[in-house]
Amino acid sequence: MEEKAWKAIEPTEVKNAVELFDKDWMVLAAGKKEAFNAMTISWGQMGELWGKRIVTVYVRDSRYTKEFMDSNDHFTVSAFPAECRKALAYIGSHSGRDGDKLSVAGLHPEFTPLGNPTFNEATLYIECRIIYKYRIDINNMAEDVRKVYADGDIHTVYVGEILNVMER
Repeated sequence: MEEKAWKAIEPTEVKNAVELFDKDWMVLAAGKKEAFNAMTISWGQMGELWGKRIVTVYVRDSRYTKEFMDSNDHFTVSAFPAECRKALAYIGSHSGRDGDKLSVAGLHPEFTPLGNPTFNEATLYIECRIIYKYRIDINNMAEDVRKVYADGDIHTVYVGEILNVMER
């Protein structure tokens, strides 16, 4: 597969984060070449916190990717063109514990200069260093929102300092 060149851009040049996460979806990936996993996400934010440009992502306890988020200091979120939507739906509904879901979906991993996973098919990736994480405490949320966790599968929130934003 032909690798397209990446070009650095400023975080302020990234399109609206609501569109990226909610409408287009993103792929969260963590780990290194030897062992990594990725999952489709639609929850996330970009902004500024503690004097740093950040991306915030959410990973449920049950997700295989959580193991990689907890054992690594970095993660990437990658955006894809519309023609990859079927592949993103597949990797969002299948676990990497059960086999090579990326290969089945037709996605080809590549690694950033810092050694973090992204994909040949991606049009954008944001590489982050985890600077804070916490498991959501449902006792601190509005009653009407708690229903999201009726099954007890709670999210951990990861705040990542943006290190690199690259686009094709």
